[in-house]
Amino acid sequence: MSINEIISETAIAVASLRALSNYEHEWTFRCNDDYAPIFLPDEKRIPLQDEQVRVAIKKAIPKGMYEYVISRTKYFDRVFIQAVKRRVGQVVFLGAGFDSRPYRFNDLLKNTKIFEVDTLATQEYKKALLAEKGVSFKNIEYICHNFEDGNLFDLLEKHGYKSDVKTLFLWEGVTFYLTREAVLNMLAEVRNHSSCRSRICFDFQTMKNPEELIQTGLKEESIKFGIEKGKVEAFVTSNEFRIIEHLDAKAIEQQFMRTETGDLFGNIAPIMNFILLEHFVL
Repeated sequence: MSINEIISETAIAVASLRALSNYEHEWTFRCNDDYAPIFLPDEKRIPLQDEQVRVAIKKAIPKGMYEYVISRTKYFDRVFIQAVKRRVGQVVFLGAGFDSRPYRFNDLLKNTKIFEVDTLATQEYKKALLAEKGVSFKNIEYICHNFEDGNLFDLLEKHGYKSDVKTLFLWEGVTFYLTREAVLNMLAEVRNHSSCRSRICFDFQTMKNPEELIQTGLKEESIKFGIEKGKVEAFVTSNEFRIIEHLDAKAIEQQFMRTETGDLFGNIAPIMNFILLEHFVL
């Protein structure tokens, strides 16, 4: 059985783009994710060493996707680092995929408890590769879960999650593939099973109608969820959260896509957004 038969194609694609960025001449646009190549099969990792191949890959990538992955990695890194430095008690990675933050920033973790949530196949593959490289799993719990199901917090609590501890939830690159109902249910679950001032960070698309959503072209991973343009704040407050930070495409470009001389490295598709929300009690 090949890796692509058991592992999400988008997980491999995103890890490939993070690994590709590490070859950028200007450090600003490197994801600096030394773990990304570990998760790639030989046929995707080895060609990246050839500059001509890297150039060809960039030309073949859908416009804006490479820039988006770089920006998103840097933004979620920032949110994660800030939370850990504030001594947040728990971080839950919702749809962890090949996220490497618990390993890249291990020295910062101290007593912060990490929970990685994903499918069993992805988790087993990831853990096997990390073990092969001698990477420690200390203070990390792995929870197998499908986001269309509703028992996540039962599973988390069995693995030591505490609902009265301030928590950061990172939901990177996941909401796109869920139904609106599944997204709303997850926000409600986070609200009902986390302490006040806990936070959740995710990315999403805005649109006037569903036909505007950017598709992956992958039959099994179609884009389903978006928030109507101009109604982001209403969506957030109706789910009893408040916005700590919201970056639309222009703000993302300004913060993450400017060279040292101020030139634009690349564009972000106008409908892409990052958002950081805080749970509060009325």
